[in-house]
Amino acid sequence: MKQWITFILGFLSFLAVAIIILILFLGNKPYSETEELAIDRAKSEQLIEEVERAYVYTNTAASVTVLGTNSKGELVAVFVPTGEGKLQAIPLEDKITAQRAREIALAEMDVKEILHTRLGMEKDGPVWEIAFLNEKDSLNYVYLSAGDGTWWKRILNL
Repeated sequence: MKQWITFILGFLSFLAVAIIILILFLGNKPYSETEELAIDRAKSEQLIEEVERAYVYTNTAASVTVLGTNSKGELVAVFVPTGEGKLQAIPLEDKITAQRAREIALAEMDVKEILHTRLGMEKDGPVWEIAFLNEKDSLNYVYLSAGDGTWWKRILNL
């Protein structure tokens, strides 16, 4: 009887892990496909040659930010709207870096853990979105202008 209970518990544990892995894989699939389509679109329009990374950025509408180098070897960010729309490419040589944006946020906020730093396009131009947890474990989003590092918007203590 004890062997049956051990077998059933082992099987249920294995089944639970398999289901969790399947859910995580299938849940991430739409993001992966959207990123791949955006990369292909940016490359086909010859705005970017080598891709460093890509991620989905969401404001009023979702878009994909593709970071990499163009044919001249310059570091650029290409903002690809989901669906139809015009692609925007901006050089990053004269913009603040993700590291510098995090340093600005850390200097003025009580940051416990940074969750992510993403570059996105807003109506006022490119901004760095920094999501973090503060010392009280509250979720916070701060947005810094990529051009000069000034504060654009703060959403605190969620």
